[in-house]
This record gives sequence, C-alpha cells and structure tokens, in this order.
Amino acid sequence: MDSKSLSIKNNAQSRGATVLRPGDFPIGSPESRAAVRLWLQGIGGSGEGSPDCICFLEDEQPFFGDPDEERAAASVKCPLHGERFSQPIFHVYVAEWCRESEPLRRQRLSPQYQKAWDASFPSDLQGGKSQ
Repeated sequence: MDSKSLSIKNNAQSRGATVLRPGDFPIGSPESRAAVRLWLQGIGGSGEGSPDCICFLEDEQPFFGDPDEERAAASVKCPLHGERFSQPIFHVYVAEWCRESEPLRRQRLSPQYQKAWDASFPSDLQGGKSQ
C-alpha cells in the first residue's frame, strides 16, 4: 500500500458514521446527494427518530418555571448528542398559574418533547408535583 491509500483509509476511519454531512463530499457527488436526502428526512446525523435520543427538538425547547428545574434538566445528557437543549441566558418570574398549567401544555407537544421531558423528570419520581 502506498502512503496515499493509507491516508485515505485513516481519514475514513476518523469520521463517525453519524457525522457525515453533504459538505464532506464533492459537490454533486452521489454521496453528497444521499447525505442531503438523509439530512432532509431528519435521519443520519441528527438523531431525531432514534430511540436513544432524548433531545428536545429545535422548535420545541423546554419551559422551566425556575432556574433549579432547568439546572436539573441540563444535568441529564443525551447519549447521542450530549446537550439536549439551548439554555436561556436569563430567567424571568413565572406566575404560579402558568407553572400549574404547564403539564397540560406538555401533553399537546410532540412525543419527542415528552420523551425528553420524562428523561429529565421521570413521572414516577415527580411525586407531589402535578403532571
């Protein structure tokens, strides 16, 4: 084997199967087009639809009634992606009636949101909190 084939092999081995993006291939190549199709379908590197992913979707970020609740949720990491949501920089006061109605709102959100929430706050551990 020559040094060029070794470097190609090493490059291929250094990339994980879930991080391939269209830009990793020459423009217009079949591989690039396949990566775009997978990206548009929400599979491949995104993890959406994966049973192991417990991330909140980009358009369904979590709502927290207080900073302690947010810190508790942030301490749980997705096994595929690590950080599960983008944390806000500041907190504002949330009225009690709004905090109390939040469990009802969560029931109307996607199954992925509910899975991510349950990963942070399993219903069997919430005890006295309303669900």
